[in-house]
Amino acid sequence: MRGLNFSTKFALILSATALVSVGVIGYWLSSISLEVLAQNARSFYDVVAHDVKSRLEEKSGTIGRLLLESRGILADPELPTQTAYAFISEALKRNTSVNALGVYDVEGNFVDAFAKEGQNDNLPRPQLPQTLVDSLRAVPDKVIIWRTTRFDERQTPVIPIAIGYVRGDGSRGILACALDGAELSDFITRASKDAFSGLPDRMYIVDDSLRLLASHDTLALRRQQTLIGKGIFKEITSPSQITFSRDAVASKEYIGLGGEQMVGTYISIPEIQSALVIEQPASVVYRSVNEMRKSVMFGLVAVGTAAIVISFAVARQLSRPINQLLEASDRIAEQDFDYRLDESRGDEFGTLFRGNNRVAAELARYQQMNLNKIVGTRNKLESVVRQASDGFIVIEPNRSIFVMNDVFARWFGVDANTVEGRSFLDVLPDYDLKKTIMDAFTGEDSHIPVQFTLQLVGEANETVVKGTFVRVMNDNQLTAVMGVLRDVTREVAVDKMKTELVSIVAHELRSPLNTIRGFSDLIGKGLDEDETKEFAAIITSEADRLNGVITKFLDINRIESGRTEIRKIPFRIHEVVHNVIKVNMPLAEEKHMAIQIEIPLSTTPIVGDPDLIGQVVLNLFSNAVKYSEPAKTVTVEVIEGATEMRVNVIDQGYGISDSAKEKLFTKFFRATDDVRVNKHVGTGLGLAFIKEIVEKHGGEMGAESQLNVGSTFWFTLPK
Repeated sequence: MRGLNFSTKFALILSATALVSVGVIGYWLSSISLEVLAQNARSFYDVVAHDVKSRLEEKSGTIGRLLLESRGILADPELPTQTAYAFISEALKRNTSVNALGVYDVEGNFVDAFAKEGQNDNLPRPQLPQTLVDSLRAVPDKVIIWRTTRFDERQTPVIPIAIGYVRGDGSRGILACALDGAELSDFITRASKDAFSGLPDRMYIVDDSLRLLASHDTLALRRQQTLIGKGIFKEITSPSQITFSRDAVASKEYIGLGGEQMVGTYISIPEIQSALVIEQPASVVYRSVNEMRKSVMFGLVAVGTAAIVISFAVARQLSRPINQLLEASDRIAEQDFDYRLDESRGDEFGTLFRGNNRVAAELARYQQMNLNKIVGTRNKLESVVRQASDGFIVIEPNRSIFVMNDVFARWFGVDANTVEGRSFLDVLPDYDLKKTIMDAFTGEDSHIPVQFTLQLVGEANETVVKGTFVRVMNDNQLTAVMGVLRDVTREVAVDKMKTELVSIVAHELRSPLNTIRGFSDLIGKGLDEDETKEFAAIITSEADRLNGVITKFLDINRIESGRTEIRKIPFRIHEVVHNVIKVNMPLAEEKHMAIQIEIPLSTTPIVGDPDLIGQVVLNLFSNAVKYSEPAKTVTVEVIEGATEMRVNVIDQGYGISDSAKEKLFTKFFRATDDVRVNKHVGTGLGLAFIKEIVEKHGGEMGAESQLNVGSTFWFTLPK
């Protein structure tokens, strides 16, 4: 079928489907088991049996009501005997279930009878069964339906129905009727004809000893044939197994009395201590199977022929709109979302065409939205990457650069605007960087940590960058290599300064300790009084120096952790500055430096800790003297503004580069742009310490400087 078009395939499929469906249904129907058909027959028999049973019960109930009515008439003391008999005769005429009503004495002997004209009374004669009479003595006011009774071999069996009575004068007797076997045979014969399309022999009644009570076969009825172990009762082998005193239904398949396979049902009739049997030959029940198979074969041929004709006709009608749908699908596959189908059709294809057009319109809208979204997302991503403070690069599997931000480009000396789409091997100049990226492509490690030391153009110091290159995987396929680098120059410098600090601290502590030990040894050897006093003074001085170093470290730690209590008292800034300069003027005099003080005679009081602010002024003043050549000038200014007080310390010292100024107030950092700085011992903690003090007071600190010209350090405090 590969070379056939859709319409032809569709026609063939429809035809095949119809043929297969009819064939499968036919096969299924023809394969229905005989048991299923038997069950259907039994269900039908069950319905018929219940109907006949209800009619028999109604018949016995009508007889019982006649007996009760007659008993009531005889019991009326106001009625003469003849009148009572007339009423009973009239009641008998109205009753269609019985032909005669017998009158018996208390011993059960026949006395008289009420009978319809021309009808055989079939009353029990010459007397009632003694067991029935005994039962009536026990319950004289209750209608008793007795077991099947046979008074004469030539007479059909009867079922006596009796009740005791008492006349108005006190005399007693028994009223009795009989359900005659012949009458019951006529009844079930009519019922069989009604249920089985005129067939009279599909039902019979058996008594509680399984002898025929009613049957279309009068000869078998008169023979009083027993069915124990025969027919539907084949499992019953003894009368003791029989009980019809309660409702019971049984359906089965068995060998009938004539040797033919039968399907039947029996239902008990407790009111008359008997059972109704309904049966049919199995050949009749299963006759429909063969008829069904023939019908299926004829239907298969007819339906198959019609299906082929109709299928090709329908296929021709479907061909055109289907081809239009195929063309529309091809257009959508080619992303031509402007093609539209004719929506004027009124059938289902019109609905399909409208749906296709809506899909095309939505796809066109989504296409535009996706394009805008993709562009927007790319722009956002690119903006984030380019504005990141870290260096960022993404390289595609073909080794071309997907994106590189300006920070990364500046570190490695390339132009970020011209590298995208080009191979990193051609763009990046650093050999170690290219080797690392290539290792990421060819190796198995998902993360490759890296560190590079770079000499940037215009920078005096080296820049250290550190980061990771990552293999980006998707479904076990390498989709990119991404690198993220961060400037760790400060951290590296801090580590270096910490190492230097340890050396400095060791030096600062070792020098006074050695001095103290040396002079202590001399004192221990014995000296005169003057030498002892001199050496003791030196020991005290060195101990004070040692204590000062330790105290400085502790002060920095306390003020950083917030454990230093900052007093909040009013003070005048000009007094603090003046006192610090006055006390430390010898520092400048030793280097023959000039000190210019531009301080107002009075300033507005501010709130803070004057001792800590004094340490700030002292640190700035001592640094100005320390890092200046002899005979230079240091200027100290105090300026009162509208909202703040400003202090400037201006020197003509070594100066500081722009790059060093960014880290000037960082702990452990020393501006060593000028080699002369290294001649002076320092920890790199002073400026960090005093900046922390100023900020704790709510102020600010900064510096302006130029190499070989000098520096201006300033701080402000709020008023």
